[in-house]
Amino acid sequence: MSSAGSRSVVSLCGVSIRAESVRALAGRLQDDQLGEKLGRAVDNDNTIVALSFAERQQIVDALEESAPGGLSGVRTELSAQLKRHREHQAKVERSDRYREIEARRRAAVETPSSINDTNGG
Repeated sequence: MSSAGSRSVVSLCGVSIRAESVRALAGRLQDDQLGEKLGRAVDNDNTIVALSFAERQQIVDALEESAPGGLSGVRTELSAQLKRHREHQAKVERSDRYREIEARRRAAVETPSSINDTNGG
């Protein structure tokens, strides 16, 4: 097998990218574990590479200054995925806060009646 791999396309988080572009991206991240991961994916002819949200952010950051033509769409799509993830996380946090407030409210309402019951009220 050649060092460039034989696959022509790799899917990063649902975005199809030419293997040469993935290798170029790996080069931008060469001193990083993510760069090694992408390089191995091309070398091993992987068709799909899963990325954590932190890894997606690393790629967006690496492509921030100038994304080569084959990677500009990747930056756009990963940025959109990260935005949706942040929005979802904010909704989850708001729901958790509302549940916590409601639980405190219920506990406050229940507490006075239980105090009256113990005082013979």
